[in-house]
Amino acid sequence: MKQWTGLGAGALSAFLIGSTALRADVTAEEVWQGMADYYADLGQSVTAGSKGMDGDTLVVTDAVFATQTPEGSFSATVAEIRLKELGDGRVEVTMSDDIPVALLTKPETGETVDMGMKITQSGLSLIVSGSAGDTTYDFTAPEMAIIIDGMKVDGADVPLSLNATLTGNSGSYRMLSDGGRAITSDMKADKVDFRIAAQDPEGQGNFTASGSLTGLSGTSSASLPDGIDMADMNAALQAGLSMDGTFGYTGGGYVMDFQDGEETVSAQSTGGGGALHFKMSKDGLSYGGEGRDSKVSIQMSAFPAPIDLSLAQSAFDLTLPVSRGEAAQPFGLLVKLVDLEVSDGLWSMFDPTSQLPRDPATVILDVKGAAKMLVNIFDPKDAETIAAAPPGEVEALDINELRVSAVGAELTGSGAMTFDNSMGRPMPIGSVDLQLVGGNGLIDKLVAMGFVPEDQAMGARMMMGLFAVPTGEDTLTSKIEFKEGGSIFANGQQVQ
Repeated sequence: MKQWTGLGAGALSAFLIGSTALRADVTAEEVWQGMADYYADLGQSVTAGSKGMDGDTLVVTDAVFATQTPEGSFSATVAEIRLKELGDGRVEVTMSDDIPVALLTKPETGETVDMGMKITQSGLSLIVSGSAGDTTYDFTAPEMAIIIDGMKVDGADVPLSLNATLTGNSGSYRMLSDGGRAITSDMKADKVDFRIAAQDPEGQGNFTASGSLTGLSGTSSASLPDGIDMADMNAALQAGLSMDGTFGYTGGGYVMDFQDGEETVSAQSTGGGGALHFKMSKDGLSYGGEGRDSKVSIQMSAFPAPIDLSLAQSAFDLTLPVSRGEAAQPFGLLVKLVDLEVSDGLWSMFDPTSQLPRDPATVILDVKGAAKMLVNIFDPKDAETIAAAPPGEVEALDINELRVSAVGAELTGSGAMTFDNSMGRPMPIGSVDLQLVGGNGLIDKLVAMGFVPEDQAMGARMMMGLFAVPTGEDTLTSKIEFKEGGSIFANGQQVQ
C-alpha cells in the first residue's frame, strides 16, 4: 500500500505539472503551444473547446488530454486553464479544481476494466519562467487528490472507492529542449492520507483500509529523444529514452479490515521512514525500496492468538538487463529482512516451554552478476520466446552475502563463479564458502520438541558431515568448488 501511495503521489504531481506548460516563452500563447507539442511527442492529443485572450490572460476551455491504443484509452478533461502573463517574462497557470479522468483497458486476453477517476486540487499555482530552451515551472498547492468511485469489469459494476489526498505540496519542474527533452523535477508534500473501500460483487466480502504517510519527497529525471514512440517501449529505449527517480517518506501507518461472512481479518501497522527508487534505460532496469522500524499487528477470526511482528529494517533491490547484446550486462538482487521479531503469544503456540531461542531473525541475500541477453525484454515478439527458452546466458555470479539467522542457528556464505555456456547449459566454475553455527544444537531441540523424527535428524547430520567439516563448537564450514568439466568438490573431496 505504501508503494502504491508513493506512485500515486508522483503520478498526480506529474500530471498537474505536465498538464500546464512544458515549453515556456514570454507569452501565454507559447506556453499553451508548448504543452500541446510535448504531449504530441508522447503520442497523445490535446484539444480545446475554445481558446482566447481575456486581457493579459489566455483562457482555454474544455481542454482534453487523450491517448488511444488498441489496448485501451485514457482521457483527462480540464474545464478551464488560465495562463496569465505577469509582465516580467513569467506566466502564472491556474486551472479548474476538478479534473475528470476516464481510463479503459481492454487487453487481448483478460478482463476489460472501465474506471472513472477524478483529480482535484485546491489553490494550485504554477509559475513558468525561463526561455523556450530552458524552462522552469515552480508550483505550490495546499491540497491535491486522486479519487476513484467505482469501476466496471467486463461491464459489471465492482464497488470500489479510493481517495488519496496530498497536503502541503510544492516543487519544481525544469525542461531543457535541444534535440530532444531533458526533464528534471522535485516535489515535497507534508502528508498523504488515503482511504480504500471495496466489496466483492459476487459474495459477502468487504474490505476497508486507511492510513497516511508523512514527510514525502521525490526527485526524477528523464531524457526523451526527438521522434520516439512511447507506445513502442523497446524502440524508445534503444533510441535513448531514459528515466530515473527516487521517492521517500519519514513515517506512516495504516489500519485494514476484511470481512467475508463470519471470517474476519484486521491489521494495524506503523513504520519509520522509507524510500523507493527506479531507473530505466537501454542499459537496464532497476527498482527497489527500503523501510525501517515496521510494526504490524494482525488479528484473524480463524487464528486463536494475535500476530504481532516487528522488523528493524527491510530492503529489496532488483537490477535487470533489458537489451539484446553481445557483451555481458550486470544484474543483481538484494533481499534484506533484519531483526524480525514475533510476539511471545505466537511463539508459545509452537514452543510453549521456550526450548528455542527467541532472538530476532535476519535474512540477507545479496547477489550480483553478468548475463548476455539474447532478447529485448520490452519487444513483444522477443518476449513471446521467453516461455520456451531462457532470455539470456549467465556468465558470472557473485554471492556478496548470504545470511540466515534464526532460532539459535546462523548460516552465512559468500562466493564467486563464472559460467561456461558452450555445452548447452551453464556450467559453473568457481567456489562458495559456507559456515553453519548452531546447526546440531537446533536439530537436537527440534527432535526433543517432536518436530523432527530421529531418523530424519540422523539423515540431516550425515548430509552435513558429507559436505562440511567441524571447525569449532557446533560450527561447520564448507568450501564447495565447481571445476571445469562439471566436477564438484566439497572440502577437497570430489562429490561429482
